[in-house]
Amino acid sequence: MITFTRKLKEKLESADLNQIWPGFQLTAYALYNHEYVYLFNHPICEAKDEPLVFEWDKRFVGNTLILFEDVPTAIVNVEKPGSFEGNYAVLVHELFHGYQTLMDEKRFPDELLGVQYPLLEENISLRLEERTVLRAAVEASAHEEKYNQLKRFVSLREKRRELLGESLNYENLIETIEGPAWYAEMKAYASLHQQSDAENCYKEKLLHHEEAELHLRKSCYSSGLALCLLLDDLYPAWKQKYFYEECTLYDCIKEKAGMCENAGTQCDHKLMGEAARIYQLVQESRMKTIQSFSDFDGYQLTIEGPMRAVFFDPMNMVNVDHQLLHQYFVTMQIQEREYLINQPALTHYSQSVLQADKLQLNLTEKPLINKGSVNIPGIGDFRGSIIEDGKKLRLMLAN
Repeated sequence: MITFTRKLKEKLESADLNQIWPGFQLTAYALYNHEYVYLFNHPICEAKDEPLVFEWDKRFVGNTLILFEDVPTAIVNVEKPGSFEGNYAVLVHELFHGYQTLMDEKRFPDELLGVQYPLLEENISLRLEERTVLRAAVEASAHEEKYNQLKRFVSLREKRRELLGESLNYENLIETIEGPAWYAEMKAYASLHQQSDAENCYKEKLLHHEEAELHLRKSCYSSGLALCLLLDDLYPAWKQKYFYEECTLYDCIKEKAGMCENAGTQCDHKLMGEAARIYQLVQESRMKTIQSFSDFDGYQLTIEGPMRAVFFDPMNMVNVDHQLLHQYFVTMQIQEREYLINQPALTHYSQSVLQADKLQLNLTEKPLINKGSVNIPGIGDFRGSIIEDGKKLRLMLAN
């Protein structure tokens, strides 16, 4: 592990970050597994050339950007290191989010819009065509062809704006934040491979239509990347101005291309059958995921009472009929305390997806019952009482 982390550090230090993004500055970063955290480039690190090593704790979950000791810190899980190239690219991606923070980026999306994004056949059909057209615009070599494809793309997106309302803002903002981060990731990956092959690997994801609807948030990475590549072609100085813009990438390119008028468009009927198939696929996938969680053979515990989600992974949440499955982890505020649940957890809500009245957990060990409290192994203590029905348990929270 220490050899792997040092190799990543050495590659970062030798890289020309200006080739990835002009002015790109590194924040602190940490590489971790389930035992240890290796922290680099942080003010609390005593030696510049060596990481600060300490035991893992619940602050280090997922690949993301956190505030560690009040300093923006990119974190990457290297529990299963995989390829050096892949880990290096992901680390650059998260470090770019740190750079966005240093540059006071404010165009972050409301993640709750993504969780509640509507599933509509018409939107799927328009989105399939939109992503196909966007890929064609990126690949077009002639300026006129590129412009015509871009104009078609804008028309399709404006049609979807009429259909979705503010939900479309979620896509536009994810593209604006994650598109440049994926652009930086692609550039980092390409620096270790033949550039054209590496770039094609990232561009191809625009045409993974099933994945685009199964994983909305991540699908906006590739469309955001495509907008970055189009801006590279049409307005080469855009990166120097990126942090000083208030508009989304989509609105910026639309304005600069002089495409503010909605030209109108109709659904491509050839794609409507495919959209219906994908709509059914997404519905079934969501229900299957929820059902798979519910079919657990061990102890099934339902915690009942008011609670609130305070930290979650929006890319790995499944929302069906007022049930929200956190597939990997969630931090819940319960009885004025915060609990990291580092396993799948299903919440039931009435209105806000953040406010739950039930939380279901699958356990391999039975909770320990004490006087007036219940201990859930690996999670913590709760004030309340247990009602047992075989392996189905209900924890009634005390007021």
